[in-house]
Amino acid sequence: MSRRWLIALSVTAHLCILTGVFISGIWRLERLEGGPPRFALAVQPPPPPPAPAGARKAPPPPNIIPRVPRRVVTAHRQPVTQMPPLAAASSPEQLESSGPATDSDGPVAATCTENCAPGPAAEPVCGNGSVEAGEQCDDGNTASGDGCSATCRIEIKPPPPPATVAPGVLAGLRTSGQTQVHPDEVTQNQMIRDGAGHVEAVVKLCISADGGVGSTRLLVSTKYPAYDAALIAAVASWRYQPYRVNQTAVAACSTVRFVYTIQ
Repeated sequence: MSRRWLIALSVTAHLCILTGVFISGIWRLERLEGGPPRFALAVQPPPPPPAPAGARKAPPPPNIIPRVPRRVVTAHRQPVTQMPPLAAASSPEQLESSGPATDSDGPVAATCTENCAPGPAAEPVCGNGSVEAGEQCDDGNTASGDGCSATCRIEIKPPPPPATVAPGVLAGLRTSGQTQVHPDEVTQNQMIRDGAGHVEAVVKLCISADGGVGSTRLLVSTKYPAYDAALIAAVASWRYQPYRVNQTAVAACSTVRFVYTIQ
């Protein structure tokens, strides 16, 4: 047998083997997909025995229709509770001891029916740093002398005391006013009868920062009231230039001496 025939025979054998393997694989797949055959056996119940002659025919079974329960949706509403009238109490302690009103849903908010005004406001506390009702200031302390008193009132700082100056200095600042003041005729006659040919008076006066006479006071009297009054009235009408300290106008006080001689 030649070599060509051997090759042809070998190829034919291999083709047959491959064809057989392919067919066997397809058959196994069909068995796996199909599975074993299933059989369903239906057993029909036997018919009921015939009813005897003359017997009443049984009524057919009732046609029972299942009832589907209805779902009732209830809207929730806020319960309205009627408050009973408050019983009369002889004291607030009895009302407090009775406790809060309740119902089936819990405590019920109390309703005020008498004396419903708010309670008295808290008293202001002076010195807490907060200006409260009735206070003019509050600097956080209760010390006086710092502009806010111990009772939280604004303190007005007193002006500095007037400067005391020499009579000649104050006389040099006078701009107007009558300096020659004579007693009236009645006083002069009285002085002549008394033999008082010489009388003196000393008046203390204080001027304000604007130069006006702020106050007058009689230090030495002439012993004649009418003449003393005339001297005080004359001094009160005088006018001065402001007295200055470090270019600042301040009040100043001094004295004026009057001498009257009868010739």
